Amino acid sequence: MAIGDTLRDLQLEDGKRIISHVNEYTYLGVRMTKDGNHEPEINYRINRGPAAITKLNSILWDHDVTPKTKTHIYHAIVKITITYAAEIWRLKAKR
Repeated sequence: MAIGDTLRDLQLEDGKRIISHVNEYTYLGVRMTKDGNHEPEINYRINRGPAAITKLNSILWDHDVTPKTKTHIYHAIVKITITYAAEIWRLKAKR
């Protein structure tokens, strides 16, 4: 994928293999688009926070799980997910 460039396939030097162009690509777990727009990735990550809480509801509402353990679970899963999205947003705002 080439950001901001014209869409074209690339032919490797051996002349036998071609790398097709794509409009979206995931690299190191981050989705990138051909126009460099980070909005879809930021929104996706922001929405993962509430999704993580929903998946953990059975644990978070369990009376047998101590508040301390619930806090550790929140910080280890939910908070990390949300703050990662915030970090991407902050880096984007700096540009």
